[in-house]
Amino acid sequence: AVIALGSAAEARRLALRTAVAGRHEVVLPALCASPWVEAARAAGLTVVAAEVDADTAAISARGFSTVATPETAAVVAAYPFGHPPVLETILPVARERSCSLIEECSEAVGASYRGTPAGLIGGAAVFALGAGHLLSGGIEAGTDGGALLVLRDATLAAQARSEAAAMSEAVARVALAEWRGREEALGARRELAWELTFNLRGMRGVASMPHGRWIRHAYDRYVFRLRSMLWKRTFEETLAALRAEGLPVEAAVGPSLAAEASMTDDRTQAATRLPREMVALPLHAGLTSRDMDQAAAVLRKIERWAL
Repeated sequence: AVIALGSAAEARRLALRTAVAGRHEVVLPALCASPWVEAARAAGLTVVAAEVDADTAAISARGFSTVATPETAAVVAAYPFGHPPVLETILPVARERSCSLIEECSEAVGASYRGTPAGLIGGAAVFALGAGHLLSGGIEAGTDGGALLVLRDATLAAQARSEAAAMSEAVARVALAEWRGREEALGARRELAWELTFNLRGMRGVASMPHGRWIRHAYDRYVFRLRSMLWKRTFEETLAALRAEGLPVEAAVGPSLAAEASMTDDRTQAATRLPREMVALPLHAGLTSRDMDQAAAVLRKIERWAL
């Protein structure tokens, strides 16, 4: 069942009802899942942060299996920037631990893994609407204007409908129009991303977005990674330099949910490092091939300055 709710926070709370009863922990990826912390606490669950993949920032199977315990009620798998996690390695761990899988799909409209669309793999999924997403609903950045909640359990779906406020008619109309035009919008984003990836070939200090054989990327944003071993400027200096050249970039991810990694404990080293390496560039239908050429030119200029 798909339920249009007026609050993304409420959608997350209701999604956590699919967690295994009687257990007290929920595993979140250390990056790209901060909105779930409050929902977990409201549900009486303790948050356990898991390591992420160093290339995609999605939760890794190794990270999940390392922190999962008999108390693990659920794991939340986010699709960072529209990139699906490697679910064929995460699902077996969830089954082995007998815990539920919840998908965070707010950046993943149109994404799929091995042909299965995002939101149809776990017991629950949340698609929060908002500025920059393929489904924005006309909602301004930083505003909780609603979400689509996907639930497999019919009883939980009926409870959610009876308890939670529905999405406003105005937001729903905008989201529905965006949904009808999703294939065209996705196609435009993909073409822009592919062109920028092509233009970034051969750069020593910048790693472009990774691509996998079995994934269909949603390209909610274009994210590139600075190779910190080579990059001699600070992250803040780099963002400022790119913005000064006209690129509206931002840090792609916030701080890690995990405690800072140490030399003796490397369980979340990628999650600690990536917030200082990943840079996001917005993608939207108003951009052109020429914009991607200019973006690549700016990145090459800043790379010469930073190496």
